[in-house]
Amino acid sequence: MKKNRNRRGNRDRRKKRKKSGIEKVIMCLLSTVLIIILVLGLAGTILYKSGEIALKASASAAGPTMVVDLEEVSRIRQDLEHNNSVAWQEDWVVYDGKVYEYREDMLNFLLLGIDHGGNLSSETELSDWNAGQADTIFLVSLNQTDKNISVIGIPRNSMVNVEIFNSESERVETIYNQICLQYGYAGGGELGLQKMKESVSELMCGLPVHGACAVSFNAISVITDRLGGIEVIVPDDMTEYNKAYVQGSTQMLTGKNVMDYLRYRQYDTLGSPTTRLERQKDFMRVAMVRVMQEIKANPVFVKDIYDSLRDYMNTDISVDEAVYIASKALECTLAEQSFYQLTGEDKAEYFVKDNGKQDFYNDYYIDEDALQKMMYEIFYREVKVSDL
Repeated sequence: MKKNRNRRGNRDRRKKRKKSGIEKVIMCLLSTVLIIILVLGLAGTILYKSGEIALKASASAAGPTMVVDLEEVSRIRQDLEHNNSVAWQEDWVVYDGKVYEYREDMLNFLLLGIDHGGNLSSETELSDWNAGQADTIFLVSLNQTDKNISVIGIPRNSMVNVEIFNSESERVETIYNQICLQYGYAGGGELGLQKMKESVSELMCGLPVHGACAVSFNAISVITDRLGGIEVIVPDDMTEYNKAYVQGSTQMLTGKNVMDYLRYRQYDTLGSPTTRLERQKDFMRVAMVRVMQEIKANPVFVKDIYDSLRDYMNTDISVDEAVYIASKALECTLAEQSFYQLTGEDKAEYFVKDNGKQDFYNDYYIDEDALQKMMYEIFYREVKVSDL
């Protein structure tokens, strides 16, 4: 009996050891999974926080320099201080009889479509000014307090001061010309991005720009296919290019036809670049909504799309900054009325070509009054005495 008890005891101990071994394996697996989750969570948090810190340090905290009527400012200031005992703040501005303050919580990003196929170099190359022109220019702004996104289309032919650099990266000349030229005249790469940011900032009254991303034709095709195609309504008559592109018709854009659709314009028609921007703006609206839907369904989509575009993209926005931007964008509303376009006047500057024929440059002059109104609408909040 004692021998049998010993055998049963050995079997029981073996079972316990086996059970204990299985439990240890399960615990190890659970611990490993937990560690992975914690590491991924920590990595995401680190990316998020480092992105937040980097973005806040990437641009001046100072607001734009708006055009103001000094007499009106003095009158309203005296009225507030005398009748309401309100201490005037030095960063307040007056527009149309109302007091405004700049929204310091805004994040502003420049998106550029470069007329360049294939890879887009992140290196500045000034030997031949062949880095390409910024054919598409959008400023995307995130309002982190009111939780909304504004997208501003900037005509490529808007007239601004353009800086020209030599092969030693020295500025040799400043000319008044179309803003699209600045990217190429600064050699693309890091300098091209920086000078485009400065040009857009100057155009927008000194608005801080926190980051920029330039992409080649191929990137647009990749994004379109990754989203399963983009459906658009043709805003203008394009039957000269494609008989199916009747004004008001619905078309499905794919990686094969998207660039021809977005780039097409009538070179002999004044105002054609502005009309083309309407098409690009509509595409941008649909694409941004689709991208936000993809990120909500799969947060890793941010890094996936970043990696897939890396060869076709020149950007000063890092992965951690992109993670932060995406997280903030998902908290925001992107409405159809959130899309703006700088208004102005198309003017023709005629010249004679080498073959003796007359041609013209289609220059665009921004309406400063309309620009001021838009700036206050997007980037400022009204200061009300009742809120103080």
